[in-house]
Amino acid sequence: MSPLAAATLEFAVAKSKSTPAPLFMRAVTKGDVTHALTPTHDQKIVLIVICVYALAILVLWHVPYLKLILLPFKLVTVALHEFSHAAAGLCTGAKITSITIDPDEGGLTRMRGGKWCCVMPAGYLGSSFLGALMVFAGFDVLASKI
Repeated sequence: MSPLAAATLEFAVAKSKSTPAPLFMRAVTKGDVTHALTPTHDQKIVLIVICVYALAILVLWHVPYLKLILLPFKLVTVALHEFSHAAAGLCTGAKITSITIDPDEGGLTRMRGGKWCCVMPAGYLGSSFLGALMVFAGFDVLASKI
């Protein structure tokens, strides 16, 4: 081995002993996994809020007179669902003839043309995406005002 190669090797060995290796270069321990999966204080609060909301919706959904509290939110969800169908129809060349939202939590988007394979799943995907945007906007003061 040449003197330059030996000196380079000695320097690399000395440096590796003085600084710990990055995580991708060393074995992952149980502590690393536990640390990575343990939620922070803020994440714990968000998880608790989500669970409380889910429990409240579950109770309100099935109690006869209290479920009227959720009716406006259900109708907004139906509207987002139908508008997502319409948006996908427009993007695929359809002509929207009407959008109907029924007070009994139903809806209908009538269109001519468009790609069926794109329009059909767009209702669920679009309303879920827009709902998620609203939830995330709730964490930012500026975004919640827009």
